Parts: sequence; structure tokens; C-alpha cells
Amino acid sequence: MKLSLKIALRYFFSRKKSGEFNAISIISAISLLGYVVGAAALFIVLSVFNGFEDLFSSMYKNFDPDISISINEGKTFNPNQLAIDKIKSINEIATMCYVLEENVMVKYNDKQAIATIKAVDSTYVNSSKLDSNIVRGEFVLQDKTQNYAMLGYGLAYRLGVDPNDQFNFLTIYAPRKGKIDLLYPSAAFNKYTLSPSAIFSIQEEVDDKYAIIPLRVFAPLLEKENEISAIEITLDKNANSDKILTAIEKICGKNFSVKNRFMQRESFYKVVKTERFITYMILLFIIIIAAFNTIGSLYMLVIEKKKDISILSSMGITRQNISLVFIFESLMLAICGSIIGLFVGYLVCKAQQTYGWVKLNGMSSLSQEYPIMMKIEDVVIVFATLFCIGIVTSIYPARKAAKLI
Repeated sequence: MKLSLKIALRYFFSRKKSGEFNAISIISAISLLGYVVGAAALFIVLSVFNGFEDLFSSMYKNFDPDISISINEGKTFNPNQLAIDKIKSINEIATMCYVLEENVMVKYNDKQAIATIKAVDSTYVNSSKLDSNIVRGEFVLQDKTQNYAMLGYGLAYRLGVDPNDQFNFLTIYAPRKGKIDLLYPSAAFNKYTLSPSAIFSIQEEVDDKYAIIPLRVFAPLLEKENEISAIEITLDKNANSDKILTAIEKICGKNFSVKNRFMQRESFYKVVKTERFITYMILLFIIIIAAFNTIGSLYMLVIEKKKDISILSSMGITRQNISLVFIFESLMLAICGSIIGLFVGYLVCKAQQTYGWVKLNGMSSLSQEYPIMMKIEDVVIVFATLFCIGIVTSIYPARKAAKLI
């Protein structure tokens, strides 16, 4: 093993006696460059996907609760169906908020739209971090005399809402239960008027349809005074969410669905991970094609070193040791390429984090440049990938060298 490694180190970028690089050295340098570019590209792309996942997670973080409880069958339920006191007794739960969601028609001036109303109780303002996403107006839902509505940016744009306009109001229309008098169609709706207090921006999917109002207003409007759609739970900063999720599931039973942040946006995270995997496979295919240079350079090295192999054979070296020489040669190319490539990738990612040279177009105001997040597991993935490719590319030359014994 040691002898094979020493010979491989001697062959690594071998030179002619004149000191000039030979053809094998040039091909080896090209192979090394392929590993460097591949490692750097793979690390940068994985870091970009990490950045986007973190960016969108941070966007939804201020809108989605840490844990959500909803019923499996139906849209609403009575909170008395749950052992609320037991849930509240869990130490790491900070707040609990009752939520009622429904699609209704909203009207502002002469413009109208279908919106999803998220009605929340009085604990929401104190527990929510949505105030950091307010782009216009003030983060308030109710005071002693008046109730207010906060609208998503896209919905507010379609309706032409101005939170500073004190003379126009948002009217919410919800269908009444029971029989409808066709002679008086307007009587088929319950309606309530509020003042818009703020416009928030989370992400297009949320901004285009959501409006947030007080629960005490919306429940009577829907004629569901004792019903809610979900219970949103906020945890302490250092709480163990998985442990609390399991504890709440035991309390709620099989009739209720308990979800953490990931489960609430499961389809989104699956799409991100799928795109990340597909991109990884595409880059891996490109790196494998580039790695064929390594097979060529090693095979040429085998041909050039025929005399050396014959001498070593007469001295008693085994086929296994000769094979290991070229396996080590291939691994040295892969390892050196990985280290240099990862270093280059790190410098590029650090520069983007520091200076933000590459900008995003049409993205949320929360980020104007491509997000980057470097993770140690990506370093391991890139290094392991290129190491495996180094082993695969060494098989054919190593077998050819062994046959010369």
C-alpha cells in the first residue's frame, strides 16, 4: 500500500527530463480542471438552493405558525372538542391563537375580489411577527372602538386599498345560511365594514388572496360563533418542536391533524428538494463526462510506464499493488480537484454574500440578490461525489496495468 502510494505520488503530473510537461501531464491538468470546475459549480448550486429554501422559509415564518392544529374531516370544529388545558400545560408553548378561515367576497370603493379571510383572536398581534412584513400602514387589528383589516400586497393592489384613506372602507360579504329570497338578493349576504390598517408582503401566493381581520367580527358574519378552522401555536425560542408535536398529537387524537412548519408547506419544500436533486443529477452527469479525461490520461500513463511496470514486476511487485498505483493516481486527481473546487466555490459564495453582485429580478423586497447559504453537508456531498467518481474512473486503467504483470 505504501509503495503503491509513493509510486503514484511520483507519477502525479510526471515531467520529462527537460522539465517540460508532456502530453499526459496536459491531459491530467485538463482532468484536474474538470474536477475543479465541477466541484465549484456543484457547491455553488447547492448553496443557492439552500439560500432560496431559507429565504422562502423566512418569508413564511412570519405568517405560518410553529404548529397548527386542524380537523381531518370538515372545515371547522368547536375548540371544546380538544383538551385545551392539557395543550396549554405543555411548558414550551408560548401562545395559542384561534383562527377561522373562509373564502368571501370583499369590496373597496367600486372594486371587488374573492379573498381568503384569516380571522384571528386577540393574541395574534402579540405573538405574530407579521409586523416586520408590513409595507404600508400600521400593524393593528382592533382597538376599543374600531376593528381593522390587514391585506396582502397583491389583494390590496387589485382593490386599490390605501391604509391612509380615512373615507373609504373594506366591506366583507359572506353568504347567509338558510333560504334565500330571490326578490331581495342582497339579503342573501351578511356584510361587515372595516377600515384597512396595513398592507403586508409575504410571498405572492399569500399576498394575492389573504386578508387578516379580528375573529370577533368574522365568526358572527359566517354564523359560526363557536367554531374555528385551526389553532395556531407559537413555541418558545429554544423549544423542541418535534417533541411538542408528538405530545400534541397524543392529546388531540386521530381526528385532528397536527402540523409543523414543514408539513404546512409540504408541497413547496418537496418541489424545492426535487429541483435540487434534478440539478445535482444534471451537474453529476456533466462531471462524469468531464471525468472521461481522467480515464484517458491514466490509460496513456499506463502505456508510457510499461518499462517501469516490467522492472517493478521483476522486483516482485504484485498485480494488486500495480492496480493501487493507478487507483491512487485517479483519487489524487479527484481529491485535489475537490479541495481546490470547494475553495473556489466558497470564495464565490462568500463574495455573493458580502457584495451581492448577482441580483434577482421581480423578487420580493425582502431580498434583492441571489441568496446563498453554505452548509457543511454540501461540502461532504461534493467531496464524496467526486471521490466516488475518482474510484470509478480508475477501474479500467488499473485493470490494464495489472495485466502487464
